[in-house]
Amino acid sequence: MTTKMKYLTFLMMIFSLLWSGISNAANAEYLKIYLMQPKNIILEKMNGVDDMDRYVKEVEVNINKKLAEITSTSTSWGFLVIAVRDDGKIKAWVDTDDAVPPAVANAMISIAENTKAFAVKTGAAVFALGFGVDSADLPIDKMPFPNEWKKVAQCTNEDCKEHDAEAIVLKSW
Repeated sequence: MTTKMKYLTFLMMIFSLLWSGISNAANAEYLKIYLMQPKNIILEKMNGVDDMDRYVKEVEVNINKKLAEITSTSTSWGFLVIAVRDDGKIKAWVDTDDAVPPAVANAMISIAENTKAFAVKTGAAVFALGFGVDSADLPIDKMPFPNEWKKVAQCTNEDCKEHDAEAIVLKSW
């Protein structure tokens, strides 16, 4: 490597470090997809996974575009829980024990609910995207169960996991 190339590489590294320090825009990383129904049931509700995959990718890309406009003040983690009904309607919740800024949560919900859905044959397909904002990690062994669901199911954290997510979603619509 020539001296000039080393100098340019060094300048690019410095610029990169400075830029990362200047940029306070929020950024979400999607760390895990949770199926909120048994895999065989959710697969029976769809014509393959390609359309669901398209939907998830579009949601992730559009959320990060929106978050680039939002100034982040801290790291946070959570679950973007999404239900797609057989009539094409979508409902989303952010579930977390962390302090996700309202602007971030509202952007996530709005984008999830306003992105073209994938086809669902009957009932609702329910899943969640585990996310970390600004490099936050998901806690181990946490499962999403939004507060609105707890009210509908009349349960608390420990006794909620036995409840049928699809039945709860359809009641909470």
